[in-house]
Amino acid sequence: MNWYPSTGTINFQGKEASSLKEEIEKLLNAISGINGSTPIPACQESQIPIENLAKPSIEQLSEPMLSLEEKELLDNKYANSELIIGLVAAVGTDLEHVKRVISERLPAFGYECNEIRVSRDIIKEYGHVSETGNQFERITAYMEEGNNLRKKAGDNSILALGVAAKINKLRNKSNEKPLPFNKRAFIINSIKHPEEVHRLRQIYSNGFFLIGVYADEKRRFNFLTENLSIENSHASNLISRDADESKKNGQHTRDAFHLSDFFVHYDGNADKFQNDIWRILDLIFGKPFVTPTFDEFAMFMAFSASLRSADLSRQVGAVIAKDNNIVSTGANDVPKSGGGLYWSEYNQEGTKITDVEDGRDYKRGEDSNAVEKQKIIDNILKCIPDELPDELTSQFKENLKNSRIKDITEYGRVVHAEMESILACARNNISTVKTHLYCTTFPCHNCAKHIISAGISRVIYVEPYPKSKALEFHSDSISIDKLQKLNVIFEPFVGVGPRAFFNLFSMNLGSGYTLNRKTNEGIAVEWQQSDGRLRMQMLPSSYLEREKLAANLLLEQLHLT
Repeated sequence: MNWYPSTGTINFQGKEASSLKEEIEKLLNAISGINGSTPIPACQESQIPIENLAKPSIEQLSEPMLSLEEKELLDNKYANSELIIGLVAAVGTDLEHVKRVISERLPAFGYECNEIRVSRDIIKEYGHVSETGNQFERITAYMEEGNNLRKKAGDNSILALGVAAKINKLRNKSNEKPLPFNKRAFIINSIKHPEEVHRLRQIYSNGFFLIGVYADEKRRFNFLTENLSIENSHASNLISRDADESKKNGQHTRDAFHLSDFFVHYDGNADKFQNDIWRILDLIFGKPFVTPTFDEFAMFMAFSASLRSADLSRQVGAVIAKDNNIVSTGANDVPKSGGGLYWSEYNQEGTKITDVEDGRDYKRGEDSNAVEKQKIIDNILKCIPDELPDELTSQFKENLKNSRIKDITEYGRVVHAEMESILACARNNISTVKTHLYCTTFPCHNCAKHIISAGISRVIYVEPYPKSKALEFHSDSISIDKLQKLNVIFEPFVGVGPRAFFNLFSMNLGSGYTLNRKTNEGIAVEWQQSDGRLRMQMLPSSYLEREKLAANLLLEQLHLT
């Protein structure tokens, strides 16, 4: 529907023009009937002269005039939005310090802060945990009971539902209807499963942000043994379990970590860590002069590269940069004759975008690596004596499935993202010596040896547990210590993650309100934390309620014109 002020007409186009015309006629006739004027005749050629529209008085509107707050809901000016911040980290990370830095900064934006501790407020509330002074037993008990709750509910997001129920319980009520808090932040400490992340985003939408906190294994081990007085062997046990929880209803911290909006490195540098958190909050609250670092830009480009992958398992992306310029990209996908990977392209007739038959794995209907691994297991099982009891045979099969066989990758047709980014440089005569590689996950040991050989000097990855064999096999050439400048430095990504990059750095194309960096006179705006407003609002209304407000605003504005 288009309104042309110069001609005074409203024009309808498209397949639904006829039905839409009828609905508008009913609306206009109802409005004209309010003032006692003659109903508007049927539209001629789907056009309605705008001057025929009778203007009702404010008193005659079906709803009262909109309040300032109601108009703010439609104008993207709502300033009292709640904020939900989730924390995800490997066991042994000092999240109390992280929470404290965040909660001490939020009052600068006019926000109060509440903590929802998942262990105390959710697992203990809905499960059965015996309190003990032994920290190892306490942490283990909460891990087990969290797993039990997921299994009992048949829902791996059950703890996130508990978080939402806890927040709802804290709300004031009006006629049994929960009311929104004004400028209240909730810090969820902590999240351990990707389904919890998905559930919280489903409930709180743009109002939920996830911060992934990286701490190296040595720091986490020292925190467990020194700060919590846990025995060395028990601390190692907790770290190993947290890193590789294989139970279906167990913790999957690694998968949750990858879903973070922001990544921070808790490395003992208190000033740096605090400034990183403050920068995140400034960005969330709409500071217009926060722009990406090159690391953030490059990781966003690596993530973008991953989206072109049609791999059956996961999407991984990588880019190589030199002197702060992207020189190549890579994704995990099947190679094609002539160089490079398969792309979706128009067919020969130029009528449809499709993929080459028998090209990518999905066109063949199988993951060759998974098929070959199963063949290995089947061949081993054929060697089991027939007289072996069924119980032992079943246990043996289960052990095989969970053995190191599952880590075999050599039978896959897919080129890894890191390798493709290196090969792309080779195809274009670009040297990889002293370049930086950005990857959306930690490189496997196969890629690591080629990274070393290619002369790459720095690798930036997203991963809470750098657990591939790369560090073990190539300890002579790879280091996580930046002081070892002769080695290839592997370091965790720090900054705004790909999920939040577009929405928070774009001035006007993201989901948030438009940023202004200068006044009408061309002077740079002065921004203070006290003036900050959440860039993406969590509106205390449903789209149906906002739709109704829009209808009322339409009537109100037509009357006022």
